Amino acid sequence: MEELSKHKSILVSEIINFLEIKKDGNYLDGTFGGGGHSRAILERLGPKGHLYALDRDPTAIRFAKTLKSKNFHFFPLSYLEVEDLEKQFDGAILDLGFSTDQLYSSGRGFSHTKTDELLDLRYDANGGQSAWQFLNQASVSQIEKVFREYSEDRYAKHLASKITASRREKAIKTVGDFVEIIGTSEPAVLSRLFQGLRIQVNDELDHLKFGLREIKKCLKVGGVLAVISFHSIEDRIVKNFMKEQMKVVTKKPVTPTLQEIQVNPSSRSAKLRVSINL
Repeated sequence: MEELSKHKSILVSEIINFLEIKKDGNYLDGTFGGGGHSRAILERLGPKGHLYALDRDPTAIRFAKTLKSKNFHFFPLSYLEVEDLEKQFDGAILDLGFSTDQLYSSGRGFSHTKTDELLDLRYDANGGQSAWQFLNQASVSQIEKVFREYSEDRYAKHLASKITASRREKAIKTVGDFVEIIGTSEPAVLSRLFQGLRIQVNDELDHLKFGLREIKKCLKVGGVLAVISFHSIEDRIVKNFMKEQMKVVTKKPVTPTLQEIQVNPSSRSAKLRVSINL
C-alpha cells in the first residue's frame, strides 16, 4: 500500500514563482523529502519536461512511488552526487530542513518526545557515526563546540561536562537517556540541542558548501537556484555562495507569510534565497 507524506512543504508558491517553470524544462529537487515541492513542479511541466529528485534518506523512496509520472525520476542520492545524473537543469531547489516524516515516523530519534528511540539522527542510517555514538566517544571540547556553534546554546560547556560525566556511569543510547542528562523538557531548548547534533552527524554544513558548487555545475546559464534554510549558519553559507558565484535575485531572504506560519508553525524560521547561474 502506498504511503503519503505527512510533511507540509514550505514556501511552495514562492519557489514556483521564482523558478518560472518552462513546460519542456529540466528541474532538480535536491532534497525530495515528502515530495511537496516536486508535486508543484510536476503540475507545471509539459510532456517533454522532466523533474529529477534526490534524497540521501533512502526511506524517501516510499513517497516518491506515489508520483506516477513519466516526467518524474527519483534517485536515492545526496545532492552532492548530482553530477552522476549527467543532466543540465533550468532550475534547482534545496529545502535544508528535515521532514515531519523523519521527525515522527523514522525511528531514528529526531523527536525529543520519542524517548525509547535510539538517538541516531542520521539521514542515512547506513553510514557515518550516529548521535549516540558521537556523545559516547567525543571529547568534552568536541561536544561543547557542537552545542555552542550549531545549537547556539550559552550553556554548551556545562552541558558537555554533564554528558561526559554521565557516560562514565552509563552509556548514552536513547533519546530518553540524552533528555534525562540535559535535565529539561523545554521544547525550545531540546530542539536546538537536537539540531546541533543533527548538523554534526550528517556533516550538514560541509555537505551544503560542496553541494552548492556541484549543483551550480549542473545548472544551465540562466538557471535558477532556490534554497530554503532554517539555521543562521546555513543561511550565511547560502548567502555568501550566491553573492560570490551567482547573480542574486533576493537581496533579502523571503520568509513565510503569517498565514503559512499559522497553518504550519515549523515554517517560522525558514529563509528562502534565490539566484541565477551566470
